[in-house]
Amino acid sequence: MTALEGSDAAAPTGTLLAAQTAHLEGLIRRANAPGNLDGLLAHHILGGGDLSFDWDVNPMELTWLTDNEDRFAHSHGLAVLGYGLTSFPSTASQAAREYLTAGLPALARKNPFQADGVTFVNDARQIIGLALAINATHDDVPQAHAWLAEVLQDPRLSTAPIFLSLFHEHARRIIGTTPDLRVDSRTIHDLVDAACFHWLAATAKDTLQIDPAELRQLRSRLLSGVVLTEMGQLAAPRAALLLDAVTRIVTASVDDILLSHDHVSVLLRRFEAAMRQWRYDTDDLQKPIKWPITSEREIQNILWLMLRPVFDDLVDEETLRRIGHSTYRADFGIPSLELLVEVKYARKATDFKTFEKEIFEDYIGYLSDNTAYRHMTVFIYDESCSVQEHDTTRNALLRLSGITDVIIVSRPSHVPTPGRTPRRRRSTGQRADDVHGA
Repeated sequence: MTALEGSDAAAPTGTLLAAQTAHLEGLIRRANAPGNLDGLLAHHILGGGDLSFDWDVNPMELTWLTDNEDRFAHSHGLAVLGYGLTSFPSTASQAAREYLTAGLPALARKNPFQADGVTFVNDARQIIGLALAINATHDDVPQAHAWLAEVLQDPRLSTAPIFLSLFHEHARRIIGTTPDLRVDSRTIHDLVDAACFHWLAATAKDTLQIDPAELRQLRSRLLSGVVLTEMGQLAAPRAALLLDAVTRIVTASVDDILLSHDHVSVLLRRFEAAMRQWRYDTDDLQKPIKWPITSEREIQNILWLMLRPVFDDLVDEETLRRIGHSTYRADFGIPSLELLVEVKYARKATDFKTFEKEIFEDYIGYLSDNTAYRHMTVFIYDESCSVQEHDTTRNALLRLSGITDVIIVSRPSHVPTPGRTPRRRRSTGQRADDVHGA
């Protein structure tokens, strides 16, 4: 792959990206045939995602199996059956299982580390297909699982190229063995290898963690690389990895635009309007429903219900790293935005001065360099309705550079101060049993 030169490099990014995407799809299309190992691995990588053409890699037809029976004495043929059973189950599945039941034990008796290097452990297409096959036939050939697990932990694999090492890791994940990744993303320079690492990070979150800053850097490098690099005639799996990276990065970029610190503020500023439907019925109803708000915990519950449907990674009571003798815990964290949300409950006007002092003191602990968070939004529920204090506290806290917003809301009038009974409110013509008090 080489960098684009001349007028092409000056073309709009969207135009270049569209052209590169079409080129990558064209490379995948060349392997789009029944039983083609390149096409089957590309299909596995993309999860059968939407393309400009229909997939035609399905090997699970009795006619195809019969015509290719001689292939099932070899690892590449058995790998095809693994892809087929996993992605294309059909009436031919039983025949495929029978081929695997006979073929996998025979393969396990062979040396997977041939001196000439022509072996399935050096072929990403085969190692993934065989891992899928062993998963699909675990009840029929249980000993095959232990065999492949042992092969994948062999120290001789430690010298494999980065691309192959990443697929060895994926195969371990498929059969559920201990991860053994020896690759640092910051040492990856090849564009396809970087795309492979990105795909593994996206699909194997249980075994592969990556720092958010490192992930952003990797995505930036991948997107610019795809836009500005001449792809040439890549094999279908390599093209699929680049296409997967582009798709995920563009989608993530859209989410970053839509779901931002400002979006959090917009949602939290709707608190007062949303509280119109908060139930605190008057006592003249037969079965009045009362949802009291008496402490910070209830406010946290409400904010969770507001934020969790939008932010999938919302964390409740996020414990931050210890600094000196102190441990800090924020009310909520949104790791994808590097944002903490701190909640306060004011019972009287003087509480605002106390909150300012507390937040000033916690500020360093919350947003210090040794945490994953760089920003904080403060939310204060004012039971006392001391609106004269709001601007003073808001302006004081916003002077801290890491605080993105300070939102202060007052107790809705139909929810009484704890210990008091709300005044009865009824609209003209409304029946008593219909009154919610809102």
